Amino acid sequence: MKPVFAKVMEDLKGEVYAFRSFDLPFFSTEFHFHRECQLVYVMQSEGKRIVGDSVEDFSGDELILLGSDIPHVWHNDNRYFSGEAARKINARSVALFFHPDRLIALLSRFMSTVKLEGVLNRSQQGMKFTGSEKERIRQLLLGMATQDELNRFVSLLRIIEQLVASKEYELLAGDGYTNTYQAKDSQRVDKVFRYIFDHFGDDIRLEDAAALVHMNKQAFCRFFKSRTQKTFVEFVNDVRISHACRMMTSGDHTIGALAYECGFNSISNFNRFFKTLKRMTPREYRKKVLE
Repeated sequence: MKPVFAKVMEDLKGEVYAFRSFDLPFFSTEFHFHRECQLVYVMQSEGKRIVGDSVEDFSGDELILLGSDIPHVWHNDNRYFSGEAARKINARSVALFFHPDRLIALLSRFMSTVKLEGVLNRSQQGMKFTGSEKERIRQLLLGMATQDELNRFVSLLRIIEQLVASKEYELLAGDGYTNTYQAKDSQRVDKVFRYIFDHFGDDIRLEDAAALVHMNKQAFCRFFKSRTQKTFVEFVNDVRISHACRMMTSGDHTIGALAYECGFNSISNFNRFFKTLKRMTPREYRKKVLE
């Protein structure tokens, strides 16, 4: 997961948008950002998703709009990378990329773009769509896969119309999030993220994470907080709680079993961190998602 700048539309020579389909054994693990906005629908896959300072589990049937320059990655679980799974198509998605400045310049010739600019500003936190509006956008996006150039452009305009009108979404990154990653950080951040994802169920020590990138604890804490805008402990607990949320939807685990499997050393700590992040207790969350 390297936070590198990606030149998505460099080969399009000034085009406004591009459509892409992905059918792969697993998604790229490169943590990256780009000037282009990206509307992505994940059809099949699961793992951890990072958007800015948001860390959550993901699975198929999610629709997200990413604004300009927000670092992001869909990182698959370890089972995707070895054995038979690594040879099968397990990660499917479609994505619409559009250059915000070029799109605004084009549409401003025919209409007011004030509302669209508001959406693009909000999308710099990442927007996860839900409900009936998600379904309408999803159908338009999937339809672009088989359309000719003219009808694909019409679908782009209809998608923009839906994005502007949509009220069924949640913002992913925090209000104060800003991209502070630098190219020279890529390998160090990559090592730490991978270590956390692989060992969040264990007793993760700050000293061990710092040693991975050859830093003392104090320097590492400053480095990690400046890049992720979270402390190391906060980030680890985000990963643990996101995993617990996914387990609640896919099995009949007790709250105690969830707490220990996700790496917490006591049920009281698990309950406290869960309520801080989700603004409800684990039992309240389970009841809500299983209704």
